[in-house]
Amino acid sequence: MSTPLRDDDQSLRDALQHDAARISKRPFDAALHQATMRRIRALGATESKTPWFVSWPALATAAAVAAMIIAVALWPSRPSSRPVPTAAIAVVVSPVSPRASLLSYQIAANEGDAALFARLDHDAADLLPASSPVFNAPQ
Repeated sequence: MSTPLRDDDQSLRDALQHDAARISKRPFDAALHQATMRRIRALGATESKTPWFVSWPALATAAAVAAMIIAVALWPSRPSSRPVPTAAIAVVVSPVSPRASLLSYQIAANEGDAALFARLDHDAADLLPASSPVFNAPQ
């Protein structure tokens, strides 16, 4: 069983409906309608004349894509195959430095396996602690 709803705003609603009924309906004005439609079409035509690539979201997207393409194109994908000057080799491979660099290992590897193993043995003798004589290989 439902209880009837109490409507406190009924008097206000009645007053608004009475005022709305007093407003007269105007006859259709064809000239006003045509002028309004011309104005709406003119606004639509000016907006459609702007190319899509002028808007800022499209420009921002295009700039971001261009930046990513440039970054990928300029990213170093592999070490360069440029020859290393002899003076640089002498400085890097010199036994004065306690630790060898990656460049010295690359140069030794380019010379052959024997040169690379000799370089690794030399650095291992300097850097690693002496091991038990049991682990020393006969030479």
